[in-house]
Amino acid sequence: MALTDSLQPVAKVLKSNGADGQIVLSVQGLDVADFSALVTRDKVPVFIYFDGLPVPFFVEVVQRRGGSKLLVYLTGIRSGKDVEEIEGSLLYMERTVLGGSEDPMQDFSLLEGWTLCDKGQKVGVILSFEDIPSNPCLQLEDGTLVPFNEELILSVEAEEMCLDMDLPAGLFDL
Repeated sequence: MALTDSLQPVAKVLKSNGADGQIVLSVQGLDVADFSALVTRDKVPVFIYFDGLPVPFFVEVVQRRGGSKLLVYLTGIRSGKDVEEIEGSLLYMERTVLGGSEDPMQDFSLLEGWTLCDKGQKVGVILSFEDIPSNPCLQLEDGTLVPFNEELILSVEAEEMCLDMDLPAGLFDL
């Protein structure tokens, strides 16, 4: 199994906190305390994709901020400009560290900010995941709700933050 197949998203870089490289992270699909323990006590690296390849980073300092947010410093990130390069990026950990889950997207809210395509054609940016019983949907920035079903997914390009689906004909004609 290639390294890229063994990674699972666990957090998202939301924004910079100050000018010294501190980052606000939203931890998703993993308990904040578990994430903190893995990256501080166990020194487990997190990965961010650059040019299609996962690059490892180590978390140097962690401060809790609210329920699912953390203030962190990553190795090599020391300025607001550095943070701009990774803002909106997903952070990944190896699945083996997380208990070996085979589901690459346990928390679909990680798709927020991704580009949604219909058979390769861009249709919009995903604003949120709406967990409607028996009818989960993705809400686009323009307010359109798109059915979210595993059978409609053509590809998931994590490094490009792009979800390509085979959407029902006429969906955007309503």
